[in-house]
Amino acid sequence: MSVKTEAAEATFEKRDPKVRRIVTTHDKNGKSVVWMDAYATNHKYPNERMISTLLWSTEGAPADYMLEEDGGARQLGTAPPARGTRFMFSELAPGKEEGGWPHVHRTDTIDYKVIISGEVTMYLDDTKLVARAGDVIIGRGTNHAWVNEGTVPCRSVTVLVDANPKRKDSVQGLVTQKH
Repeated sequence: MSVKTEAAEATFEKRDPKVRRIVTTHDKNGKSVVWMDAYATNHKYPNERMISTLLWSTEGAPADYMLEEDGGARQLGTAPPARGTRFMFSELAPGKEEGGWPHVHRTDTIDYKVIISGEVTMYLDDTKLVARAGDVIIGRGTNHAWVNEGTVPCRSVTVLVDANPKRKDSVQGLVTQKH
């Protein structure tokens, strides 16, 4: 896959997208309190156009909300933990694909993606559509790729929920993101 990135490379930098993360918990008396209030710091840069920030993750269902572990500090790959979730913020810089259809991938997950600003083109096997700010995409284990064919960065939040069936050609929790 070859991507035209002159404009994106000129403006893309491995930076902190400044996503404030507020995490609540309970004090020793069971009172609701703020546990963390700071910018998220677990960033990955899977390619020259994308910043991905893990906000939280869970293992198993039902999840244990009393754990004293920062679910956003884990080192995860593309897929969530087995029977768990992966909640992330991403920013995708503009950059059009050369040579037709981009390389698609799939995870064995249900994905909930909300576009916050900008727009992104979702490519499926032989369909594409543009999603804009306020749009919600629910992906159900399908082949897909994201390309920002617009002129401004696309910001979105996504929750990946582990799902079945498992397929041998799906992305399975690689610690180093490839896409």
